[in-house]
Amino acid sequence: MWNWPKTGLLAALVVVLLSMVTVDSSSYAADLYGQVLRRPAKTSPERAMNRYRDRENLVKFDAGEDCLCNPGLFSVIYLTGQNLPQANIPDSVPIMAQKDKMFVPSVLTVAVGSTVEFPNLDQFFHNVFSYSAVKQFDLGRYPQGESATVTFDKPGIVKVFCEIHYTMRAYVHILESPYFATSDERGNFVINDVMPGTYTLNVWQENLPEITQTITIKNDSTFLKIGQ
Repeated sequence: MWNWPKTGLLAALVVVLLSMVTVDSSSYAADLYGQVLRRPAKTSPERAMNRYRDRENLVKFDAGEDCLCNPGLFSVIYLTGQNLPQANIPDSVPIMAQKDKMFVPSVLTVAVGSTVEFPNLDQFFHNVFSYSAVKQFDLGRYPQGESATVTFDKPGIVKVFCEIHYTMRAYVHILESPYFATSDERGNFVINDVMPGTYTLNVWQENLPEITQTITIKNDSTFLKIGQ
């Protein structure tokens, strides 16, 4: 019977275990980051349908012409391809607030099945509705401090309005891909933990042609400049 010292036995076990482990470098995830360089398209306010009898009285005092809404500043960047992992619904509820006569954020990207909260942070009534084919809803008018939620159970783009302030507009992008991001106002974005492979990169920006291109993600982080 062997009579190895305890330290020697431990070292031998470590060597055996390490020899049994095969490290597959292709399993390492990497970050995709970069910048979308396109300028936003010029847009004009879209008047929401007049569905309330007292709308004429409301807009005299609170028409929202001073709204600084510009969803075109933001891009949605996402990857599609074969055998993608399932998109995870976040533990925390995504929020699109109504603040300063704007939807904040004005472009929100979520996984299919996510529930989004729409709180009113202004000192007057707001309304949230959409006639988009992907999801139609009308949350009615509600005052500061109140909130409502919508569950988005189909992929696609949902355009959101406030019936009271006709210049307010926003977009909710619902994706089946787990790899997505919304850029900041300067176009900067990052998609974390992308598994190595070949994907189709998709870039959406309001009222601009969608960009698609094939990219390959390796074990190292990848930087892209898009729309040059």
